[in-house]
Amino acid sequence: MKRILMTIFAFAFGAVHAQAAGFQIPEMGVKAMGMAHAFTAVADDPTANWFNPAGLAFQKGHAVTVGGVVVMPTVDFVANASNPLAPSTASADKKTLFVPHTYIAGTNDDLGISYGLGINAPFGLEMEWPTTAVFAGAAQYGRLQAVNVNPNVAYRVNDELAVAFGVDYVNMYKVDFNGTALTQNFNGDGWGFNAAALYKTDQFNVGISYRSEVKIKAKGTSTHTATATTSANAITVTMPDMLNIGVAFHPAESWTISADADWVNWKKFKELAFTYTPPLAFGGLPSLTVPENWKATWAFRLGAEWAYSDSMRARLGYTYDPTPISNLEFTPLLPGNDRQALHIGYGVDISDQATLDFAYTYVMVATRNQTVSTGTNIVRNGTYDSNVHLAAASLTYHF
Repeated sequence: MKRILMTIFAFAFGAVHAQAAGFQIPEMGVKAMGMAHAFTAVADDPTANWFNPAGLAFQKGHAVTVGGVVVMPTVDFVANASNPLAPSTASADKKTLFVPHTYIAGTNDDLGISYGLGINAPFGLEMEWPTTAVFAGAAQYGRLQAVNVNPNVAYRVNDELAVAFGVDYVNMYKVDFNGTALTQNFNGDGWGFNAAALYKTDQFNVGISYRSEVKIKAKGTSTHTATATTSANAITVTMPDMLNIGVAFHPAESWTISADADWVNWKKFKELAFTYTPPLAFGGLPSLTVPENWKATWAFRLGAEWAYSDSMRARLGYTYDPTPISNLEFTPLLPGNDRQALHIGYGVDISDQATLDFAYTYVMVATRNQTVSTGTNIVRNGTYDSNVHLAAASLTYHF
C-alpha cells in the first residue's frame, strides 16, 4: 500500500509553510475555505470526507472533487535588544507552494449507506532561512511532507440524523529538521480513526467530527557536521487528535450562516526525541531530545454563503486561530503566532453535473517579539513578521 501511495501521490503533495496553528493545514476544501472552514455542520459536497463524513449520507448519487490551494507566505526577522548579535536581519525563502486534494463520494441505495474516500495533506510545513541567519546553526531548514488517506462509511439513521466512521492512514514520507550544525531526516507512517455525526433540518444543522491521534514510528539518518559522522535515527511522532463542532442555519432560502469551534490537541506533540545508531560524534551523542510542550488550542470560525442565483454562490468568512507554541519552546522553523484570517469564495455551476469553486484567504499573523530564548538559543530573540496569501480552486463532477 505504501509503495502505491508514494508512486501516485508523493510527486504532488508539496509541503507548505504552516498557515494554521502549529503545522496544521486547514485548506482541505475550496468551498469550505471560502466560508472560513466553518463546514462541520454544512458538509454538503465530497469534501465532507474530511470536514464531517456524516454529511455524505445526505448527498445523492456519486461525485468527485479535485482541487488544490496555492500558498504564498512571507516571514521576516529582525534581532532585538535581547539578542547579543543585534542588529541582524533575515528573510525566509519566499516559496509559492501547491497542496492538492481529491475526494470521492457515493451512495448505495440498496444497502442504505454512503461512502467516501479523501486523499489530502492536512499537516505539513516548509521553512527555509538563509545559512547566514544568526540562528541557522540549530534552525535553518524544516520540512514535513505527508499524505492522509481516509476512507469513510456513513449511515443515515433517519431523515434528520446521520453517523459515520472511517480510518486514517498517514504517510509522513519526507521530514527534515536541519541546522548548519546537525541535519536530520526521517519518514514513517501510522493509522488512526475518525467518527462523526450530523443532524440536519431545513433550517438548522448541528455537526460534530472527531479524529484520533496518529502515532508515526519513523526512521532516517542524521549527520553531525563538525565530526562528519552519520548515523541511523529512530523517532516516534504523535499527530494530534482533533474535535470539530459546528452549527449552521438558513435565515432565508438563499443564505447559509455557519460557525465552528475546532479543537486540536497539540499537547500530544510533546517532544522530538531522536536516538542514534551508532551514536553520533564518535559516540558522544547517543540521543537528542527537543522539548516542544505545545498546548491544545481552539480555533473559532464564522462563515456565510449567499446563493444569489440558481447557479452562482458568494462566500465569506473569518477565522481566529491561536498558536499552540509558547515563547519558551519557540523555534524559527515555526515562527508563527496567533492568527486571524479573512476569506472570500465563489461557486458556479458550469453544467448540470459540474461545479467550479474558487477561494482566497489572507492570513494576518500577529508579530512575535521573542525575548525569552536563552543559552545557545538566545540568538533566536527578535521580531518575526509574517503573513500568508492563499488561493484555491476545485472542480466537482456529479455522475
